[in-house]
Amino acid sequence: MNYYVPKVFWLIAAPTNALVLISAIAAFWVVLRSPNRATWLAAAVACGLVIATFTPIGRALTVPLERRFTLSPSDLQADGIILLAGGGTMSGFAAVAALSQHYPKARLIFSGYDADYDMIKKAFSLFGGDPARIYMDPRPRTTSEDALYASALLKPKPTERWLLVTQAMHMPRAVGCFRLAGFQVEPYPVEFKTDDTHPFARFLLGPRALFDLDTAAKEWIGLIGYRLMGKTDALFPGP
Repeated sequence: MNYYVPKVFWLIAAPTNALVLISAIAAFWVVLRSPNRATWLAAAVACGLVIATFTPIGRALTVPLERRFTLSPSDLQADGIILLAGGGTMSGFAAVAALSQHYPKARLIFSGYDADYDMIKKAFSLFGGDPARIYMDPRPRTTSEDALYASALLKPKPTERWLLVTQAMHMPRAVGCFRLAGFQVEPYPVEFKTDDTHPFARFLLGPRALFDLDTAAKEWIGLIGYRLMGKTDALFPGP
């Protein structure tokens, strides 16, 4: 039940969806003969849609998430490397493959993958990784479950260091969950959506801008929700 509640909540809470719903409410309000209130509400929604569509507000919300952590130094100790399914596109595989060569004794955990194992191992090997070293856990469905299942499986010790690989935007929430689960994690963010020198360089108007806003808002709402539910060690985990 707890798994589906956030999913249903996000259908309503996503900024673009919420704006559409409020517009519908405003229309009904007009039908109910409250034109003044409806006019103001409709105007506010219109302004919100204009701002979301034609300004880089989504990118502005993304920047602090992606820049919260920097790449770990190359001489860092690593007892294991954990790749989350959310960061598991080709850039995630490439990063773990490179790290696995630098840390030949590190354990490799792919968490939350319920796809074809052979396909994943083949993709990993394309980047020079050894698929025989991979342990895949398909059970986790959320970031919190990623941390809890990994903790039960790996039983991390305070002296151990674990490299955590996932999308840069998702890293703060992931770090908070794994720290709470007892891991000493070192973030290794991948798949940056914003440029390091000019975060708004690749900004696009229209649907892409709305998508950026929804994606960033989901992560911020996730941070707040996870903290309220006690699933992270801080509201905005940092270095």
